[in-house]
Amino acid sequence: MPELTLAERLTLTTTRISASLNGAQVGVGTGFFFNFKVTEDQFIPAIITNKHVVNGCDQITVVCHTAEESGPSGKFIPCHLDARPGAVLLHPDPDVDLCAIPFGPILNQAEANGTPLFYSPLGFEVVPKDDDWQYFDALEEVIMIGCPRGIFDDFNNLPITRRGNTASSLTKLYGGKHEFMVDMACFPGSSGSPIFVYDRNGYLDRRTNTYNIGASRIHFVGILYSGPLITNDGKIVLQQQPKVQVSAMMHLGNAIRSSQLYGIEKEILARFPKEAPKNDDVGEVNFDP
Repeated sequence: MPELTLAERLTLTTTRISASLNGAQVGVGTGFFFNFKVTEDQFIPAIITNKHVVNGCDQITVVCHTAEESGPSGKFIPCHLDARPGAVLLHPDPDVDLCAIPFGPILNQAEANGTPLFYSPLGFEVVPKDDDWQYFDALEEVIMIGCPRGIFDDFNNLPITRRGNTASSLTKLYGGKHEFMVDMACFPGSSGSPIFVYDRNGYLDRRTNTYNIGASRIHFVGILYSGPLITNDGKIVLQQQPKVQVSAMMHLGNAIRSSQLYGIEKEILARFPKEAPKNDDVGEVNFDP
């Protein structure tokens, strides 16, 4: 099997979330795998999504690829994670719609059962540093990977990739918040989708004001959480859940800056001790292009 390309690894960062309460499905959304470092060789794996995706449920189910050598085996199994209050780590700012569901126990259980899992986690190495945001252009091409309206390739257990561009500048705080807007078709179910600036064949380096022909770059810039909708009476509202009065969806989405994950990191480090076990051989990949 050929080595996974960067684009293939990006698709494997994301998973469909099925939220349930007392065994009955109450919603769907998108999540992605993220590793929070505890020490240089230890990390806490988690699934990141929006608070509203798991609100009101007691369990989420994600379908995970099993591992074969250093890649996915082509087989997958459902994994059930506790999503009751207290089990989910919420971003400490009530206005930031992000949360984390610890994933380590599932990895350890799968390993013990002889069915190790493959997952492709993101990490802070692809999140822009504070100084990096000023060097984005006013218009950047972006891709979003998720499960709009719960749609995904269930035969191959892969999400849907969409392409668009930033609708507000990444250098600015949209509305005074650590957010930005994207010009892209955004539907319920896409909530929790990671958004990337991904240039494959060249990009403008604003630090040096030079164009790098043939070079590639990857930045994990945000997480979709809502989108403006036009109601029957013509009013534009921010909406997270589908409502019967909606007559049209605007081709826009609201995204939280990925740097807000540092707030989740504080909750992770407070919850888990530094001697947490290392999770080996679970398909961690390097996102250096």
